[in-house]
Amino acid sequence: MRQAIKVRNISKSINGKMILHDISFDIYEGEIVGLVGPNGAGKSTLLKVMTGLYNYDSGDIYYFDYNLKNDFEKAMSIIGTIIEEPALYKNLSGKNNLKIFKTMFKGVDDNTISEIVKIVEMEKYLGKKFKTYSLGMKERLAIATSLINKPKILILDEPTNGLDPLGVKNIMSILKNMKDTTIIISSHMLKEINDICNKVIFINKGRIVNIKNKELTSSKKNIKFEVDDYSKAKLLLKNYLVNDELEVYESDEVISKINKALMLNDINVYRIYEDNNTLENEFFDMVK
Repeated sequence: MRQAIKVRNISKSINGKMILHDISFDIYEGEIVGLVGPNGAGKSTLLKVMTGLYNYDSGDIYYFDYNLKNDFEKAMSIIGTIIEEPALYKNLSGKNNLKIFKTMFKGVDDNTISEIVKIVEMEKYLGKKFKTYSLGMKERLAIATSLINKPKILILDEPTNGLDPLGVKNIMSILKNMKDTTIIISSHMLKEINDICNKVIFINKGRIVNIKNKELTSSKKNIKFEVDDYSKAKLLLKNYLVNDELEVYESDEVISKINKALMLNDINVYRIYEDNNTLENEFFDMVK
């Protein structure tokens, strides 16, 4: 499998404050990779660096054989991106917006536009003005503009931000069906990231803290306890809890010790059950 993205030792400071610390990772052709972290972790800064919106202090970024710093135009010619709100003309129709984007690239014909419109399922709405679109339709058109140059690599920063559950599902379905495109996507939608990504990169405080391949499973489990004395149990387990619902994310050995501690403190355990959203569990573990 070819290496599509190679990030090596990227550091970035803004106004004297270090935002990214020695970031390195690899993404291979055809992979869909999630970039996950709490607010302020450095996700958007990293993606802006990767798309040329920010310069970087040190390191290298490669897209296939192109070095972003030395071969900027060639590197950007194979990338499609949505960073922040897409810059589209509100008073123009979706079709006319796409025509404008079409002029920015060579060799883009009407057949290409038609193919892209089918991918994002916007055929019925192209004649309507952009300002009349729902948020989900605006995001679909934004994805269409990012595909105009038939990119090998797609870089997306929070493309489902503000969408309702159906809108999120539609956008994620579109991305999952782009079989020949390498995608890196930043999102807080952990369940959806878990569903569509082959790999997840965890970032916190400007550093990569974990890179997890989907097929690799954690030895830890997310366990919920139902007890007769919630307040007493919450106080006893305060160093283990990931939220206010008596949930812990620990190994079998630690869970057994927790259960024993509850019983020794005269707390009756009515029920113990497991939540299998492992990505969410690991996110809690990281920020904890």
